[in-house]
Order: sequence, then structure tokens, then C-alpha cells
Amino acid sequence: VDMHTGSLVILLPALLVAFDLNYALATSIFTANQIVIAIAQPLFGTLGDARSYRWMVWFGCALTGVAMVSIVFLPSYPLVIAAVMLSGIGSAMFHPEAITRIRGVSGSKVMSGVSLFFSGGNVGFALGPFLATFFAIQFGRGGEALMLLPTLLALIFLATQWRVLSQPSVKKTKARDVGNKGLVAIAGLVGFLMLIIVLRSSTLKGLETFIPLYYTETTTLGQQSIANLVTTLSLAGVIGTLLGGIIADRIGRRLTMGISMAISLAGIYGFLNTDGFLRFTLLFITGACLTAAWPIIVVMIQEAMPNNVGLASGLSLGTAYGAQAIVVQILGIVADQRGLGTVMTILSLLPIGVLILTFFVPEKAAKLSSATD
Repeated sequence: VDMHTGSLVILLPALLVAFDLNYALATSIFTANQIVIAIAQPLFGTLGDARSYRWMVWFGCALTGVAMVSIVFLPSYPLVIAAVMLSGIGSAMFHPEAITRIRGVSGSKVMSGVSLFFSGGNVGFALGPFLATFFAIQFGRGGEALMLLPTLLALIFLATQWRVLSQPSVKKTKARDVGNKGLVAIAGLVGFLMLIIVLRSSTLKGLETFIPLYYTETTTLGQQSIANLVTTLSLAGVIGTLLGGIIADRIGRRLTMGISMAISLAGIYGFLNTDGFLRFTLLFITGACLTAAWPIIVVMIQEAMPNNVGLASGLSLGTAYGAQAIVVQILGIVADQRGLGTVMTILSLLPIGVLILTFFVPEKAAKLSSATD
């Protein structure tokens, strides 16, 4: 699923040329995909809390792939927008139901389970740009259809787990009245964590989206080299999401988030001012640090909403996608008016906000929801 969503950013330069778009219209393709995911994921998450819909895991995976691959064959800009919106609906169907079931089979190792789940997603985001570019170079425009092969494999793998998907996903706890103060505290924590998601996700997705545009315009790097930069950023996310939860269990959530954001702040600056192997190295470090906090935040929101894990997952993911869509759209307008250099400068400064907010992150969100356990 995330492989197809990740491939969209590498297709933007070609779509920009094919339909004679400016940067704002080109980034609108990405925005349409992300906005749909942002709105639909909490809705599908709420449905999953009320009743099991295991078919959404399978159908969501299929719809995401088929709709995204179709955009390179469509003859008009409006049809491309429609296709990426359909792909977004597929992604929104898949994620809340899948992550709820990940929690159900993770036992006492919820942080590790969620970290592994998101690491898989980052593998997809990493492979998407690489494979899309490879197939286009090797086989031309029609080669993008080969992106459906991984989707087919995914559907086969899901079929082998159909019995597990049929099992109850998460055991619900007995709800009690937490009072107005308790509800305000929970809502405040969730809102605070969602603000961190907004800044963190905007930085990461902004880099993924504008690195291809920036280096295509300002350097002589080839198409594959630029795709490799995006792949490096996404592969780093695999390491970041995998280790973030593990490190947090050892040294604490707040410290893990603070250190990772401080390193990413320095990493972005170094990446933009170096070249060669050092550029790739600093980009890798930046990507790992930007994603380290992601599983920690998702688990904290789920802890605050123990009987609405699907909704909590949908809110977490929906906020991330929504923030990415809005910020990337704004940055597209900035690129048209001020240039891509200004956009990259803005992206290099966003981690400062996250770093400041991490000083106020509580170590254990579960205490706020203990009255409902």
C-alpha cells in the first residue's frame, strides 16, 4: 500500500511536464491523495471499532495499487486527480483495520508490534520511487503497470493470513465515567500529540515531495540519482520506526523524541549543503531521526483512547496525511512565488518546532486513561 503512495512523488515531475502544470497544480495531485486519506481514515477507523471489516484490508490494498498505477495512462489532469483520490480511499481503508489487528496480536509488545508495522510501511515508501523510476526507464510509460506485481504478491500474502484476520482484533476494557476534567486532559494530550505529528510529518513529506523537484531544477543529477535520494530518505525511515520504540523503552519517550529531532535539524542543514556520499549519509540520518518518534506518538494516542483503537489509529494517520497535504500544497505555492530554495529553507526550520514541543511530552500517556481501564 505505501509503496504505491510513495511512488506518487517521483511521478510529479513527469506529470508536471505532461499536462503543462505549475508547481501548485502539480502538488495538488499529491494534496488530493493525502486529503482523502486524512478525512477517510478516522471514518474507517470508527467503523472498525464498531464491527470487524477484515475485507477492507484486502480491498484497500487492491484499490490503492490499481488506482495509483492508472495515473500514468490517463489522458487528463482531472482524471489523474480522481485516480489518486481513489487510491487514497484504498489506503484509508487498509491502515486503521490493519493496525488495530497488529495491536491484537502483539500482546505486551505493542510498541514493538507497531514499530514493525510502520517499518514495513517505510520499506514500501522507499521501494515506491525506486521501482517506479526503474520500470519507467527500462520499459517506458507502460512499464508502470509492473508496479501491480507487488500488489498481487501482497494480496496473496493477505490470503494466507485470512484466518488470523478473522480473529477478534483488540480486547476492549470496561469503560467508566472519567468526568469532564479527565476528558479535557485526554483531549488536550491527543491534540498536543497531533500537533507534533503535523510538524514532523510535514517536514518528512515535504522533503520527499520537493527533493525531486528541487534537484531536477537546480542540479545536473539524473533521474535515477534523484530517485535514489528519495529512496534513501524512506529506507532511513525503516530504521527510525523500527528503533524508535525500542530506544524509547530504554531511555524514555521524551528523551528519544528530543534527541532524534535535534539530530534531524542538523542533518537537514548538512544535507542541503553537501554533495556526494556525505549528502546521502546525512539524508539517511535525517530520515531515521524524523521517523523515530512516529510509533511512540501513535501508541500514546492509542493509550489515551483504549476502547477506540481504530479511531485513534485513524486520527494519527489521518492527521499525518492531512498535514502533509496542506503543507505541501502551501509549499507548492511558495515555490511558484519564491522559488524552490525558499521551500527547502522552510523545511530545514520546521524541526525546531517539534524539538521545542518534545520538552512537554509526558512519559506515560496511559495514566490519563487509567480511569477507563
